[in-house]
Amino acid sequence: MATVDELSVVVVGLGPMGRGIARVFAQAGARVTVVDADESSTRDNAELLRREAHRDVRPVPVTATADLTAALDGADLLVEAVVEDLAVKRDLLARVAAAGSADLVVATNTSSLSVAELGRAFGDPTRLVGLHFFNPATRMRLVEVVAGPQTAPQVVDRAQRWVAGLGKTAVRCADTPNFVVNRVCRPLYYEAQLLVTQGVPAPVVDAVARDALGHRMGPLELLDFTGLHTHLASSETALREFGDPRYRPIPLTRALVRAGLTGRGVGRGYYDYSAEPPAAARRRVVRPAPAGTGPVALTGPAADRLRGVAGLVEAADAPADAVLLYASAGDPRWCAAEITDLVAAGRTVVLDSSDAGWLDVAPPGVGWLRLHPTAERVFAEVVHDDVAAVTETDAVTAVLAATGAGSVRLPALPGLVADRLMYTMANEAVTVVEEGTATAAAVDTALRLGMNHPVGPAEYVDRVGADRVLDGLVALARFTGDPRYRPGLLLRRQAAGAARRRS
Repeated sequence: MATVDELSVVVVGLGPMGRGIARVFAQAGARVTVVDADESSTRDNAELLRREAHRDVRPVPVTATADLTAALDGADLLVEAVVEDLAVKRDLLARVAAAGSADLVVATNTSSLSVAELGRAFGDPTRLVGLHFFNPATRMRLVEVVAGPQTAPQVVDRAQRWVAGLGKTAVRCADTPNFVVNRVCRPLYYEAQLLVTQGVPAPVVDAVARDALGHRMGPLELLDFTGLHTHLASSETALREFGDPRYRPIPLTRALVRAGLTGRGVGRGYYDYSAEPPAAARRRVVRPAPAGTGPVALTGPAADRLRGVAGLVEAADAPADAVLLYASAGDPRWCAAEITDLVAAGRTVVLDSSDAGWLDVAPPGVGWLRLHPTAERVFAEVVHDDVAAVTETDAVTAVLAATGAGSVRLPALPGLVADRLMYTMANEAVTVVEEGTATAAAVDTALRLGMNHPVGPAEYVDRVGADRVLDGLVALARFTGDPRYRPGLLLRRQAAGAARRRS
């Protein structure tokens, strides 16, 4: 098999992705020919490619021609990166089939269309494979290698080795809508949008995603960056392909798209860029840790989650008048009596939980937050909800001061922000594994490299426990009645297995 530096590669479509892909192959030593829609666009976009490469101090030799037949003469690999329109891709693939050699491998950079359908359009699905690069292709390390149901195994193997030869990481997956990264991140985007419709400001959602979960960019800022119209179209595709109501688009996003407010490119989407950029908005809503001294006593069935956080001490080692942080787990109705007894005994209690079931059973005057310790910081979601008569108490302030936690305020919504995002992403990831679309290790690699998430979703399930994720989803489903939160069967089995192994 030819190595990358022995390949003759044709890249068709010279938008940002096509130009990036062409540069990546050329930098790896392949002979690259680029083709665009006509002579003018080929000439102009090839020149733009060269300027971009020169600006990055990585000049590359590429040949440009609008003659597809001439470009295919002697080619080993064609990568199509034309517009995400099935009719356009079908027309291109028919012309490639007529002009290419019998052993030409064709790779599609589609992010949403069916590799199987494109293989049929090409006429020989055994030679067509998905190579989904991420933007910008010159910098992102991940490539999803998508095997159609009829793609020859040796073609998939060759594609994986070529990706490795580019200095990138290949994640192999089956041909399903949105593949791995976009599929697993779908609930991340959906829940972020729903939280806004339920009263959480966009910068609060994004601040929690960054400061509690370690995401480099919040989901709403990312949607604005990529374009709400692009996300809406892919959401409609997911709903149509899966036929599952959990993939239905969010009405607020549809309304923004109809109004032409599609994100950063037009100056307004979930953020108004003329008024306040996302970074400034996040700074406005994130509160620094308040001043204060004195330990906070830690107790409750989930206390292990917070052990080791500076400023928290075991209840047995704390003064009797210390604020008591009660880390809850499971159905709030199981723990409510204990908290009621503590309050009756004169203890000042702050609840650590994201379960909205506490709305019904938490005693009056109990503070409510959710702490998120990370390697860099402690961050808190503080529940303050005038409608639900939940206020940020002095005891909550004491917990924030003791732990040095920055914080945001938000209403008493199921899952709050961080847990809601992670539980739903983890559920989707486990479902992807259950379906056989990709392995758990591949899913984690894809989310680490494709989204720069510090922890992959399957790793997250292992770390916090499948039973905790299951409990969180069950609580979300119980409180909302929404099928979005239906736990996958594999997750239920994992949770049951964990419980049996502990017993």
